[in-house]
Amino acid sequence: MSTDFTSAADWAENEMTLPSHSTSARRGKAASDFGRNLLARSGGRPSLPEDQRLAATVQVRLTAAEKRDLAELADRLGLKPSTLAREALHVYVAEHRAG
Repeated sequence: MSTDFTSAADWAENEMTLPSHSTSARRGKAASDFGRNLLARSGGRPSLPEDQRLAATVQVRLTAAEKRDLAELADRLGLKPSTLAREALHVYVAEHRAG
C-alpha cells in the first residue's frame, strides 16, 4: 500500500467540492484546526510503566453532563479525561481502603 498521499491532498485542496449546505464538512480554519488536532491525538496513548503493563480496561457510563464536566476539568488541568479518571479512582480507592 502506498503512503504517498500527495495526489489525494492535491485533489482535496483543489478539486474536491463540498455540499453547500453540509452541517459536518469543515472548511478553512476549522478544517485546518481539526486536522492539526487529529494529528496531535493520533500518536496514541503512552505506554504504562513496566510494573503496570498488564492493565485492565474498566468502562463506565456517564451522563452527557458528567462527560462534559470531566472533559472540562481535564482540559483545565492539562490532562486527558482517562488520566483524570484514573487518578480520581486511585484517590477514592486509597481513601476507602484506609477507612
